[in-house]
Amino acid sequence: MKRNLLILMLLCLAALNLSALTLEQCLEQAKANNKELLSAKEDKMMADALYYDVRGSLLPQVTLQGGYNLTKTWVPNSSIPGKFDFASSLTNTATEDDSTLADIMTGFANSMIPASPMKEGSFATQLQLKQILFSGGRLINGINAVGKYRSIQKLKIDLLQQDIITQTTDMFYQTMLAKKVWDIQEEGLDIATKHLNRVQILNGEGQISEFDLLRARLEVAKIKPQVVQARNNYELALSALKKQIGSKDTSFALEGDFILPTEPFITSTSTSDSLIMDLTTAQQNAASKRIELKLASINSEINHIKFKAEKGNYLPSVMLTADYSIFTAADEYAIQKDDFGSSIGVGIGFSIPLFTGLSNTSKRTYAKHQWTQALIKEDDAKQGIDLQVKQTYQNLQTALENYQVQKENIKLAERSLQLAQVRYENQVGIQLEVFDALVMLNSIKLGYYNSIYEVISATQKFQKAMGFTL
Repeated sequence: MKRNLLILMLLCLAALNLSALTLEQCLEQAKANNKELLSAKEDKMMADALYYDVRGSLLPQVTLQGGYNLTKTWVPNSSIPGKFDFASSLTNTATEDDSTLADIMTGFANSMIPASPMKEGSFATQLQLKQILFSGGRLINGINAVGKYRSIQKLKIDLLQQDIITQTTDMFYQTMLAKKVWDIQEEGLDIATKHLNRVQILNGEGQISEFDLLRARLEVAKIKPQVVQARNNYELALSALKKQIGSKDTSFALEGDFILPTEPFITSTSTSDSLIMDLTTAQQNAASKRIELKLASINSEINHIKFKAEKGNYLPSVMLTADYSIFTAADEYAIQKDDFGSSIGVGIGFSIPLFTGLSNTSKRTYAKHQWTQALIKEDDAKQGIDLQVKQTYQNLQTALENYQVQKENIKLAERSLQLAQVRYENQVGIQLEVFDALVMLNSIKLGYYNSIYEVISATQKFQKAMGFTL
């Protein structure tokens, strides 16, 4: 007794340590830990940076460049001539003007003789401005194309999130269904075991034949592997869900009700659940909301922009340039303020392709066929989505009808069990009838819960097909 109590306490403590996760918590973890989604968000940030980079080409490009240089040169002695003295070569008849001129020539000639070492300091800087005035639309088209690419990256994130939500929700309810199946199988095994114990007692008293005893034993033997299989399926489903959401918990459980969802396009009454949205409306919703169609449309627009950009290759490019420079050079390292000179210039340049060996024509033709191909793919995507909406619409209708059948079967099985119990209590029927009714009820429960899962799964697929935000 003490041992059983200890085991029960340990089980209670283990249950308290389990991380009970709701569907919303699983979805948040899945979106936070999905590597593909995290990578897509980085792509979006890079696309933003690329867009602003290309857009910056519209603005003036201003550059400041310059340098300060010091040199010291040692000249070989063989390259240094002797000092000049033109005055010494004058005759006695030379006039005063001749002497003056000779002195000037001597000073000029001696100034041309290099000194060793020679020191020189120089400084130059330039402020340059470039502005594209006209590029045949290539720059604008390039900015538009990068902007469309930026939009594609954002839509890809939304699409990935929708896929993650769909997969995680489906796996969540698959796991809950597996747990329901395991519980039902264990309940069936418990019923079969209790029935076997009663049959063994009755057989010992001679009230039931050995055939009934063998049948009860076979029923227990048949259900045991089903219980093991159901438990394994649940553990596998739980492990798959754990991997999907990126959980690192050693153990966790699920929290939530395994019930039929209530959606705005499904009407629920006490007797039936049916679709109130017609197929045409569903397809119209898909045409306006599906992310895949938006991506296909943007892809067509990008290829159209490329075609227009290739057409612009025939047009001239015009650019404005302007610069302002200051510079100096001095015989010594020290540079004085009076040593500086300056210059300023403004110009407009252009470039016109006259003949490119038909390369531009080929590029334009290639871009045109790319655009046509993108339009074909966009139309194909529309037709495919229309078909997908129709398929999910019919699948949901089938799932709802099956759910109604299973719900009625549950009522019939419960009524059958009540009648079997009344017959047995009034000694009109036998206990075997009660057991058979219990087994039948458990079997129908499996179909009933599976029908709920089918409705949940079909509803979500229908929502996704219509482009609803999940």
